Amino acid sequence: MKNSIQKRLFITYGVAIIIGFAILALSLLRIFDQYFIENRKELLYEQGRKVAREAATVLYSGNPNSRSLINDLQVLDRFLDAHIWVINSDGIIVAVSGLNEERLLGRQVREEKIGNLAKGESIEERGNFDGMLGESSLTVGYPVFVNNRFSGGVLVHASLLEIQENFREIYRLTLWVILISVAIAYAILYIQIRRISEPLKEISGAAKVIAGGEFHKRLNINTGDEIEELGNSFNNMAKSLERIEENRRNLIANISHDLRSPMTSIRGFIEGMIDGTIPEDKREHYLNIVLDESNRLIKMTNELLELGNMQQGSLEIKKEAFELNETIRRKLVAYEKGITEKKLDVVFSMFEEKTFVLSDQVLLERVLSNLMDNAVKFTPEKGSIEIRTSTKEDRIKVEITNTGKSISSEELNRVWERFHKGDTSRGLHKGGYGLGLAIVREIISQLGERIWVSSGEGYVKFTLTIEKA
Repeated sequence: MKNSIQKRLFITYGVAIIIGFAILALSLLRIFDQYFIENRKELLYEQGRKVAREAATVLYSGNPNSRSLINDLQVLDRFLDAHIWVINSDGIIVAVSGLNEERLLGRQVREEKIGNLAKGESIEERGNFDGMLGESSLTVGYPVFVNNRFSGGVLVHASLLEIQENFREIYRLTLWVILISVAIAYAILYIQIRRISEPLKEISGAAKVIAGGEFHKRLNINTGDEIEELGNSFNNMAKSLERIEENRRNLIANISHDLRSPMTSIRGFIEGMIDGTIPEDKREHYLNIVLDESNRLIKMTNELLELGNMQQGSLEIKKEAFELNETIRRKLVAYEKGITEKKLDVVFSMFEEKTFVLSDQVLLERVLSNLMDNAVKFTPEKGSIEIRTSTKEDRIKVEITNTGKSISSEELNRVWERFHKGDTSRGLHKGGYGLGLAIVREIISQLGERIWVSSGEGYVKFTLTIEKA
């Protein structure tokens, strides 16, 4: 896996899991130990108090060797699994519960411990009780008072090893549960890391494929989370790149075609004039054709440069208030010749006599010119063109509709592309190069407005919005 994200995640979260469960295990063992010790201590105190009542009588009578006391101590020794000593007020051990502890009779307990008992305080400690015990034990001491006078005490010793041994099985079970939990956590962690890393590997591989120029690659990630969103975004990016690449190829092909045709014509006419194929009296006619073709090339080049500048954001916009209806009338007059030649029926419907808008008048006239030029160009003879204005909220809506061949839904999405003419022959309307609508959309976009196209049976309609003044 080298230094992969899968390895890093596995190590990082794995260490976190181990540390977390280790802390949990230590905490549980500590809690259990405290719980069991406390329980045992309470039991020792309780039995110590019972012994103290009987020991009080014995100590008061001065007969510590009472058979009754010895028998009770031996019974409690077996019941508690603990050793019991009875001491007098001087700290001398006067009675023990075990036969093997009779050697301790007559020995004196340290004065400090006696002092605490004399104050009426219980004592508690862990260890071998100043070397008097053979192993580490839990010792509790309970004072004995007779007629409010300190008479001695009862010491109960329980082996800590035996206490821990009694609960060793619980400790072992706890550790096994924790180890199994760690294993399950690691398994879940591995599955989750694989679930994260595998799609990322797939995305990385697809990115390398796309970087190599193969834009058809797509991902199929169904994780239902952010990684799936990333995969969908990647697919959208790939589609966009594929479309851009297709447009680039089409652009090169279209430019090549549109440059080759006029340049071939120009070259052919010039060669004909040089080698005498074209007679002297017809040279002026063909020179005019060469001039027209040259102007077409210059126009295409200028439009390409203009569109490129617009897309780079270098378009200068000067918004001002002006009257829209008069602007539309002037544009209709500019296309009077084409309208008359094709005998077109033109209708201009205004929702009010004067409509003032806030926009760049020069750029908007450019938009209207392109749209009306298209309408006149593609409307068949004796067809009709309708220009209609309406208002909606803070916008004026302008609709330019012409009769004629409808545009398919697939073509509607491509009318804004550069060099797209809507016909495969490319020779029906030689006056343009399919750049007009691309320029229109770019102008409208930078003006902050909207434009869209719709088509139905026998009509095409362009609609744009303009801000009210």
